[in-house]
Amino acid sequence: MEQIKVLVVDDSSLMRKLIKKMVEEDPQLTVVDTAMNGIFALKKIEKYDPDVVLLDIEMPEMNGIEFLKKCKEIDIDIPIIVLSSTGKNRPEITLKCLELGAKDFIIKPSGTISLDIDHVQQEVISKVKFFHWEHPKGLLKKSDLKDTIDKINKEETQKVKDSIARDAELIQEKHDIVTTNINEKIKALSLLNAVVIGISTGGPHALRKIMPLFPADFPLPIMIVQHMPPGFTKEFANGLNEICKLKVKEAEEHDKIMPGTIYIARGDSHLKIVKSSDGGYIHLEDSPQVNGHKPSAEILFESATELYKNRLIAVIMTGMGKDGARGIRKVKLNGGITIAQSERTCVVYGMPKVAVEMGGIDEILDLDDIPEYIINTTKKIMSNA
Repeated sequence: MEQIKVLVVDDSSLMRKLIKKMVEEDPQLTVVDTAMNGIFALKKIEKYDPDVVLLDIEMPEMNGIEFLKKCKEIDIDIPIIVLSSTGKNRPEITLKCLELGAKDFIIKPSGTISLDIDHVQQEVISKVKFFHWEHPKGLLKKSDLKDTIDKINKEETQKVKDSIARDAELIQEKHDIVTTNINEKIKALSLLNAVVIGISTGGPHALRKIMPLFPADFPLPIMIVQHMPPGFTKEFANGLNEICKLKVKEAEEHDKIMPGTIYIARGDSHLKIVKSSDGGYIHLEDSPQVNGHKPSAEILFESATELYKNRLIAVIMTGMGKDGARGIRKVKLNGGITIAQSERTCVVYGMPKVAVEMGGIDEILDLDDIPEYIINTTKKIMSNA
């Protein structure tokens, strides 16, 4: 079995030991060494040639941001994942790291005992493997993640199945009148009102890769639920706005939904689309978590279906758990077009996997193919008018 070599960079000796232990519980990962700051990390990179770097932000002498700048300057081409508690209270710092080339970020546990430690461990292992696999140097087969992700999703999938079974009568009624052929759907539609996206683990990297591909004249609003803590979403939206041709903003209460604008759901509120006399507006709902998340893709998909009916493209992308699976099925049953990101391009094939198993998906596409498909499908439908 090929070993993936990891370098851990953190100024805390306790955290270096904790992270090393977490990583090496997966037999395919090995921590080749650790470093207390960016200066030592550069020396260790030269010595050990690691496959992936796990990087803290706040460190003496050379911090995480300075390290990323130096890597860019001297063309060090290794996947770097930010693993830091700094981002919890200063999201602009973490998101700056993404702009400087970091692949993703993880909020690390604050000590050896943490309620989130199992989740963080799974996230660390999944992202290390994925970004090693994605990198040209990597030879990892994504099938190595299957057992871990299947175990996480088995219980969640059954919960969704049980929930959908309770709606069987409604589902059957709608199934009888809604075509399941995607080409027939496209021919039958003459108007689209919006694109809605649900995404979680691995999302920042994926969105920064595909959203800049939408042209400045794209005619639809795009609303995105990216699972992030409060405070992160505004900075993330600002960072996307700098690289996208479309305007990107964090959604605000009573925002009028405008064509050619990307709205990022706020980290502490559900994003609902509400009907108005001149189209629709955004309502930020302060209600309990849904599927363990706030914002929840489920809320976005369901409210979009209620307002737009079949005049909708819904996309479910990389992420752990089941959020959005039931909602995107409702989009399909109402005649809207539904897309899932492919397993081989997901960091974690959780949310799309559940949605596919629930029968809620028209098309399964690789990450890089999603923008082109949405753009071309939108043009076809608008030309039907």
